Amino acid sequence: MKKYFIFLLLSALGLLLISVAGADFWSPALPQIGKIDLKPQTPSQVGRIDPWPQTPPKIGRLELKQEYWGYMKEAARKYQVSPYLIQAVCAIESRYDPYASSGQGRCYGLMQLHKDTARKYGVDSRNPRENIMGGTAVLARLLTKYDGDLRRVLRVYNAECTSAYEREVIKAFNQAMSSGLASRTFARNRN
Repeated sequence: MKKYFIFLLLSALGLLLISVAGADFWSPALPQIGKIDLKPQTPSQVGRIDPWPQTPPKIGRLELKQEYWGYMKEAARKYQVSPYLIQAVCAIESRYDPYASSGQGRCYGLMQLHKDTARKYGVDSRNPRENIMGGTAVLARLLTKYDGDLRRVLRVYNAECTSAYEREVIKAFNQAMSSGLASRTFARNRN
C-alpha cells in the first residue's frame, strides 16, 4: 500500500511538473498510421520560446548527443509528446545507440522501431532523426488511444514489455524531466 501511495504521489508530481513546464504529455489531435511529414519545421512553426533546456538532461551516466536532443524536441513539438518521454524511451530501448538492433533483428535504432512500423510511417529506422520522428508518432498515437495511460502505452510500444521495462522507462522519464526542469530554472535564475 505504501509503495502504491508513493507511486501515485510521484506520478501526480510528475504530471504537475509537466504542466508547469509547458511540455504537454499528450494531445488528442495526432496522426494515425500512415506516412509522416519528415520536413524539418521552420522557425515560425517552432515558436520563439522553447520550454525545454538547450542541452539534453541527464539520465544516469548515458550521454545523449546534442543533435539527437534537437530531434527529440522537434518531434515533441510536432506530436505534442514530452521530449523527456522520447528521451526515456531512447535511453531504455537503445542506450542512445542509433545502430542498436533487437535480438531478432526486426527493431532498429534509437527508439527500436520495428521494420514494419517504420515502413507504415514511411521512415528509415536506421536514420536517427527519422527513427525519432517515427517512434514519437507511434507514442503519440498510443497516448491518444490509451488516454495517456503510460503503462499501457509502454506495453504496446514494446511487445516484449516487462514490468521491469515499464519501471525503467518511467524512472528515466522522471529523471530526465527533473533534470531538465532544474536546468531550465538554473538558466533562468542566472540571467
